[in-house]
Amino acid sequence: MCVARQKAWPANRRVPGHVVLAKHAAMVDAWPGLPGEGFDHVVADNLYRLEALLKPLSDARRAELGWDGSEGLGDLLLVRRYFGPEILPLWRWRDGSQLAGGDRIAEIRLRADRIVLAQHNDVDGAGDVGFDVMVGCPADDECEGQAWAPVYNVTDLLRALTGELMHDPDVRCTLHGPHGNDDQDEDLKGRADLDAEFTEAVRG
Repeated sequence: MCVARQKAWPANRRVPGHVVLAKHAAMVDAWPGLPGEGFDHVVADNLYRLEALLKPLSDARRAELGWDGSEGLGDLLLVRRYFGPEILPLWRWRDGSQLAGGDRIAEIRLRADRIVLAQHNDVDGAGDVGFDVMVGCPADDECEGQAWAPVYNVTDLLRALTGELMHDPDVRCTLHGPHGNDDQDEDLKGRADLDAEFTEAVRG
């Protein structure tokens, strides 16, 4: 409003527009602390404080998406959404790994601690994107396969690191199948019975 009104003034009485806007921004920044400076009344109807709050948030979001001309977060944008910004410096893609049947592999590493994850781009055949974390096989401590559990947030990452997540009902082992699969237990028992019958038949 100030910039618009002073257009009608003589040139020697106008304040450059950028100076007016800088003063406005300073007022917005100072507003929260003014009552504490001893004023009896602080009145301002049009400081546009919400704009001052949203502008830096918008700028940060545009930078993440690469809308400001930068590369943005790219393939780390999804990682940030799932696990938070603090994980990003520890995150490393391991492209070319066949550990999860061709799905993209990443690891979070801090010295000796390591968490291995797989990014799936077609979860349950529904086209959804999600992450699984590698955990210990709940069926066999000596299992040479890989057991995977879905993860949705940083709390799940902690549960995976501490071993708690390996007992989750959604754990799937590449050798033993889903955790607690009664059908698989029956298959193993049936196979053992057949092996015993075969051995007995051979021995005659």
